[in-house]
Amino acid sequence: MTRKPINKIVYLLFCALLGAVIAGVVWVFLKLMGVGIELLWHILPERLDFPFYTLALCLLGGLILGLYKGRVGNYPDGLDEVIGRVKREKCYPYDKTLTVFLCALLPLLFGGSIGPEAGLTGVIVGLCCWAGDHMRFLRGQMEKVPELGISAALGVLFGAPLFGLAVPIEEASDTDRETVLPKAAKLISNVTAVMAAFGTFWALNRIFGGAMGLPRIETPDITAAERLWGIPLALVGVGCGYLYLAFEKLTHRGFSSLQAACPLVVSTTLGGLILGIFGTVLPLTLFSGEEQMAELTDHFLDFTPWVLILTGIAKLFLTNVCIQSGWRGGHFFPVIFCGVSIGYGAALLSGINEAFCLGMVTAALLGVIMRKPVAVTLLLLLCFPVRVIPWLILAAYLGSLVPLGKLGKTH
Repeated sequence: MTRKPINKIVYLLFCALLGAVIAGVVWVFLKLMGVGIELLWHILPERLDFPFYTLALCLLGGLILGLYKGRVGNYPDGLDEVIGRVKREKCYPYDKTLTVFLCALLPLLFGGSIGPEAGLTGVIVGLCCWAGDHMRFLRGQMEKVPELGISAALGVLFGAPLFGLAVPIEEASDTDRETVLPKAAKLISNVTAVMAAFGTFWALNRIFGGAMGLPRIETPDITAAERLWGIPLALVGVGCGYLYLAFEKLTHRGFSSLQAACPLVVSTTLGGLILGIFGTVLPLTLFSGEEQMAELTDHFLDFTPWVLILTGIAKLFLTNVCIQSGWRGGHFFPVIFCGVSIGYGAALLSGINEAFCLGMVTAALLGVIMRKPVAVTLLLLLCFPVRVIPWLILAAYLGSLVPLGKLGKTH
């Protein structure tokens, strides 16, 4: 046997091992998050019986975050920043991996309206780059290893392997760059890492417990009359996407000015105050949103339509408050929750198929924010039945094609 096939086999084995390690890191992170949330948000409040517990805990979280980040730096980077740096520099720093891990975990423990994907991706890509720098046989593969980490981490976190594969390679549709598909060898290695991660994560959940992912939303047949609502519902999602971007601009401007004039702890504490006020009035606006989404799916009839719509809009604002004030994290899970909450409100107002409303609003909303319709469709694929998928594609493309104007300009 020649040397070249042996190297390929060794590299694929490494990809599988890397995927398994990534799944372990993600599982440990989510397990710590679950245990911490159970202690802070369920066990302690039952024993203390304090009416302003949510406000007090969010304020405490803002204070702790600000003091800690004031010493170590305002980590983690956003997911787009991580992917962008990997594409530009073909590497990512790993000297502060533990710091990034803690900075990603802390705001989630204190109820931050953010997702774990940004911080976890930074941790995992850093570990991948460490492996690339310290393992000789990876020297020629260094450009590929960080992307393996991104694909595996996102595939595991969202329970959507195809989404993990799509995000690192799909370019934004509002730029002049075309989507570039990976070569066969690179695709095989990415698939190997993602499937190994997915299998390992499934096994860990089965053996030790703990799970995270988007709930499955079933639906009866969609009628011809309901299909007429498709474009109007997608436009509702587009409007929510514009609203998210407007909130992003507003909060970035406000908190950037505050952070320039005051220590970071002032900004994070103010973010905690706003989070606590919203969380006290609208409890579903707290946390990343996947568990709250499952709660909505089971009990949306217990809410009035306008409360559901207001909750979704409030969380669009609150997610930006958290990210810009220093409670940094991802926005995928919170934004999906917003689309689901607003979609349920629209369904109750119109009297049409709930899953159809949820799918159209959420896909268009994500399309506006992500500008990656293929990734949006693959992300929502596991949530909705096959009959809704063509409509998801339509809404995601519509959202990704609408002009953003000043809202689309980077900070």
